Amino acid sequence: MKKNAIHLIIFCILHFCVDFICAASLVLIADLVAGNENLASDTPYVFLVYNCLAFLLQPVFGLWIDRFDGANGGRMFKAFLLLSIGTLLIAWAVFMLATGKMSATMMFVCAAIFGISNALFHVSAGKQVLMFSNRATPGGLFVSTGALGIGLASVILIAGNASFFIESLFVLIPFIVVPLTLIYFFGKLDLLDGKYKTYSFSSIRWYAVVALLLCAAIGVRSFLGFYSKMSDGIVNWVAIFLLAVAAFMGKAIGGLLLDLGGPFFTIITSSVVSTVLSVFLKNSYVDYVFILSFNLLMPVTLDAIRRCFPKREGFSFGLAAAFLIPGYLLGNLLKPYGTKEIIIPIVCFITGAMLVVVYWMKKKDPANERDN
Repeated sequence: MKKNAIHLIIFCILHFCVDFICAASLVLIADLVAGNENLASDTPYVFLVYNCLAFLLQPVFGLWIDRFDGANGGRMFKAFLLLSIGTLLIAWAVFMLATGKMSATMMFVCAAIFGISNALFHVSAGKQVLMFSNRATPGGLFVSTGALGIGLASVILIAGNASFFIESLFVLIPFIVVPLTLIYFFGKLDLLDGKYKTYSFSSIRWYAVVALLLCAAIGVRSFLGFYSKMSDGIVNWVAIFLLAVAAFMGKAIGGLLLDLGGPFFTIITSSVVSTVLSVFLKNSYVDYVFILSFNLLMPVTLDAIRRCFPKREGFSFGLAAAFLIPGYLLGNLLKPYGTKEIIIPIVCFITGAMLVVVYWMKKKDPANERDN
């Protein structure tokens, strides 16, 4: 367990750094071309290219990594992680060189390389975290730090005096990720497999319904995140960053709550609290608790999906990430429309209901009686 704890700390810090540098690069690209009407019109497509590559490539890379299945005492995992960080540094170097002469081509090249490196990192590190133990806490802690990185990147241009610190962090990222990666790669930290319990199903029909409901719940949760966008109109950068902190806390606490209270307790707590609070949004304090409570479900879906695809942790992590894209696209498309005061509570309730059905079906399936 001590070795896995060291792994987890390294992965959590790297996750913060990877998501921060990728998100910050996109924000800085948009700022660099803001005065050029032609380039500025391409900015939404740059974000789209990055997000599609960063998320939709994950199940593909995950299957590739799963194929090696921990060969050579985990050394192949180390190679994939090293490849992801190396690609990230290449993208960072390309961005830094193009800063003074940003063109449409360089915008899309930077977005593409950052997207590929992000996808590689998530499934290579994510697979290892999902193998640590039967508990959901490691997965919740790992995914949580990415929210902090994205949150810090989102305020890089509006943070006042703090912007200098954030921009300096962007420049110094290589001096953080390189030593951590080398410690992991050359250190005696061979992966320990925690032997988590997997789900079995008596028929392919039960299995298909559970898998589809899990993926749908992930997509719906993503839709709500982009549809609500409570940071819109908030000019206080501290308030915007605190929303990211709330998401970080929700994901971290969600894994712990799942281990201590079980899936039904976690799902019902999250769904009831977020549904009730969604009626009172636009109050900043309510916003923070709402974000925290709704993000409790993230480790629940991640833990369930890895148990549905045993020995395919990379694919499982990637599949969960890929289904964020439909929600991202739909949320941004429908954002200007609809009665949010009605739609948001309904979405909160539906997300929880789908996950309750997932765990009810798993519990009722005769193939899982030994685990009930």
